[in-house]
Amino acid sequence: MTNATATSSDEPMAMNIKDVPRSGTVRTNGQELYYEIHGDGPPLVLLMGIGYDSSLWTLQQVPVLSAQYRVVLLDNRDSGRSARADHPYTVADMADDIAGLLDALAIHRTHLLGLSLGSMIGVEFALRHADRLDRLVLAGPNAAPARSAVDPISIWNWVKANDSSGEVFGGQQFTWLFSSAFLRNQQAVQETIAMLASNPNPVEPEAYGRQAQAYLQFDALDRLGGIEAPTLVVVGEQDLLTPPWVAREVADGIPRARFEIVTGDGSSHLMPLERPDDFNQLVMKFLAE
Repeated sequence: MTNATATSSDEPMAMNIKDVPRSGTVRTNGQELYYEIHGDGPPLVLLMGIGYDSSLWTLQQVPVLSAQYRVVLLDNRDSGRSARADHPYTVADMADDIAGLLDALAIHRTHLLGLSLGSMIGVEFALRHADRLDRLVLAGPNAAPARSAVDPISIWNWVKANDSSGEVFGGQQFTWLFSSAFLRNQQAVQETIAMLASNPNPVEPEAYGRQAQAYLQFDALDRLGGIEAPTLVVVGEQDLLTPPWVAREVADGIPRARFEIVTGDGSSHLMPLERPDDFNQLVMKFLAE
């Protein structure tokens, strides 16, 4: 693993983008963060949701997006190969992590695609670092998740009491992350649970709890009008965690936003995994405009 050191955003870039290692860690904002780079072209940062690491992007999105973009994967703080935090933090802190990562990777401006918690980080990044953002894609976004029907803190408390291995935790999440069509396919369910359970860097309940606290404390409803970047808001018709009306509210608040709903089987919160062709096509078309 190669290490790079982040610099503050108002200092010159540490190296030429061509000299940046394709994977490694950066230290920024008091955190050690793991990243990977796939492909070449305009930069595109992908941000995963609560409790998961960037490896999920490699299943369906990276092979397509990296054909035209320099795809930057980041394990959010408290997930994957990034360091575990020793104190509470906010979505704003996580957005500043992105700015520090860009400094370390010699990237001045980027496109950004975020799913779930990743979309909240994207919103905050767009507000705090507008000069570093080209286009923004928000998948399954929620600008005020404390209103969500699914309470991550309750799930976290249940996991701590009942599931030290994480296997049941994975299955528990499936009921609100995946579609009913997926859940009826027991082979697919068991294969996915096994895949998550085999992750060598699982998110511990305590780390999940810190992400969940940041998630629930986030509220940007009254600030969405400050987002200047062209934005694509996309949601699945069957998304239980962020129903279409929640995502529509986000799109309505952003001046230059476009709203898209993916309908039919597989249009869940993890629609990018269940309906990758439709999702990838929407993203590629939007980024190319």
